[in-house]
Amino acid sequence: MSLTEKADVRRLLRDPALRTEIAKAVVEDQEAMDSLADDIADDLSDELEDDPEMLKEILDAAVANPQVKRRIVQKLVEQLS
Repeated sequence: MSLTEKADVRRLLRDPALRTEIAKAVVEDQEAMDSLADDIADDLSDELEDDPEMLKEILDAAVANPQVKRRIVQKLVEQLS
């Protein structure tokens, strides 16, 4: 049984100071940030499937990075082993 209604919660979230406090608390909590990062990464991954321009931008940046190139080579060697 909940003592609050959705309208009460919405009203609370209209308070800029409370919103800022919630945002800071989420950022400072490692578990909450990990969960949020996972959710955002999942959503972005889904969107990238339908955005060839952004995917090309990511691939161009990856190919331009020597560390990424080494990692790709290492992964390829692992797969071939």
